[in-house]
Amino acid sequence: MRFVIGIVLLLSSLLPAPGLALAQDEGLDKLDEATSLKSSADNPAKLAKVIELCEAAIKAGLDDDNLQLAKEILADAALQRAKILLQGMPRIANNPQRLQQLRTQIVNDVEKAIKHNPKSAEAHLLLARLQTLPGGDADKAIASIEAAIGLLKNKPKELALAYVLRAGVQPEIDDKLVDLQKAIETDPTNMDAWQARIVLLLGTQKFEQAYQDVERLLKRDDSNAFALTAAFESLFQLKRYDDIVKLLSPKIEATPDKGVLYRMRGHAYLMLSSGNQTEPAQKKSATEEELEAKAKVDLDKALELNNQDAQAMLIRGEYYYDRGEVEKANKDVNEALSIEPGLVRGVLMRSMIAAREKRYSDAINDLELVVQANPTNEEIVLQLAQYYQLDNRPRLAIRALDALLKMNAGNWRALRMRGDARLSIGEHLIAIGDYKKAVTAIQKVTKKTASELDDEIGLLNNLAWVLATSPKDEIRDGKRSLELGLKACELSEYKEAHILSTLAAGYAETGNFDEAIKWSAKAVEIGAQEENEQLKQLKDELESYKEKKPWREVQEVQENKKPLGAAKDTVET
Repeated sequence: MRFVIGIVLLLSSLLPAPGLALAQDEGLDKLDEATSLKSSADNPAKLAKVIELCEAAIKAGLDDDNLQLAKEILADAALQRAKILLQGMPRIANNPQRLQQLRTQIVNDVEKAIKHNPKSAEAHLLLARLQTLPGGDADKAIASIEAAIGLLKNKPKELALAYVLRAGVQPEIDDKLVDLQKAIETDPTNMDAWQARIVLLLGTQKFEQAYQDVERLLKRDDSNAFALTAAFESLFQLKRYDDIVKLLSPKIEATPDKGVLYRMRGHAYLMLSSGNQTEPAQKKSATEEELEAKAKVDLDKALELNNQDAQAMLIRGEYYYDRGEVEKANKDVNEALSIEPGLVRGVLMRSMIAAREKRYSDAINDLELVVQANPTNEEIVLQLAQYYQLDNRPRLAIRALDALLKMNAGNWRALRMRGDARLSIGEHLIAIGDYKKAVTAIQKVTKKTASELDDEIGLLNNLAWVLATSPKDEIRDGKRSLELGLKACELSEYKEAHILSTLAAGYAETGNFDEAIKWSAKAVEIGAQEENEQLKQLKDELESYKEKKPWREVQEVQENKKPLGAAKDTVET
């Protein structure tokens, strides 16, 4: 009897207690209801009910198989609701508070999906995208993407998408490029990866690498609009204008109704004809005239096909500007800006036109806007400083150049211009300091371009001039002036009137008036041939040396304190 009782007790211990059985039954009922509702749940309210039922089922208790099923249904419903709610975000984009609330709700749903199904790569990627939105966390985004990458080893297309997404949140350029390379290797058909890498390479001025990528895209699809535009940008920056023409001409022949192709080829023709000069060109060769004519035909055709192409209008405006047809240039530039107000290139061009017409106040207003949008662009800051100088505002020029030199202390053009500005307000000693720094900087360049050689000559000349002609005894140094002046004359082949004038001043300061007269007379001769605007001063210098008097120059620029007018526009940043 005891043996029978023992068997009964043992069996009873292996069976669930009555209460537990009832709870599991209740959990199963909830799961069945959730399963039934899930098949027709197509809105957030129904999906919320599915989630609620699954949570209740899990809490009540389920066996292992049903527990796993409940978690899968719950995770799927939470992810589905998150995706539906995500579609509503654009509608409340102008309501930051509501937008943040909705984002939090979606994040909660996705995190719930991941909690119950941590192997859902889709959920990890969605969470990563949410973390890239305002208020998100880049580190959390990367962690979510890495979790997805670990789950997508056998799904190349999805894995490539994950690499592209991670590239977008990587803080370092090199890391971005590594991820994009992985995406392309994983799925060579992923156009987002190709395009993102090309844009990144262009943005970091790796134009040769960008063009190599572009060529691969064009081999796949030679009509790819993005690839053609990127090819133009790469080749343009590489100054391979002939290659642009060779690339685009057959495309234009095949699709003669695409204005953008004419615009890009016209721009290339214009560059080939030296149409990028900032002053009216000297007489052009027959080839240059022919190229310029082709540019005009292409630009006209681009505008015929699309009269709202602001870029084509600006390029044609540059064509007119280069030819000295300022009125036509002004018309095109203003028309372009009416189509795309605040276009940086248009505002810059308008400032150049104003400066050519000696409307320096207007030029300054426009260029100040451009500098605000591009404060680190040294060329534009230098141009603004030059306009300040031309408008007799040397102190404003100095302020602009101070800011530039904080970014790049070795910019010799900025140092030279600041030296000129300081000289013009009588700060001779400080000006000399700027000139010396500029000379040191430019002489470190071993292989100079023609422009850089001109800069060196100008710097040597300016420093030599102030050392010979300053009215301040403690500043003058005739011997050093003569050394610098001889070097400037040598580099300019003794052909520049103002540089010969400086050499003469150096000889006069050392007391060698015979040589001073010799080179001053030569300066007057060349100045007369060229109808030099400083011819009268050159003659006055010669007379001074004949009287055995060294030349002294005091620059007393009267600061233009007239208020600058209000800017016409804002510019795009």
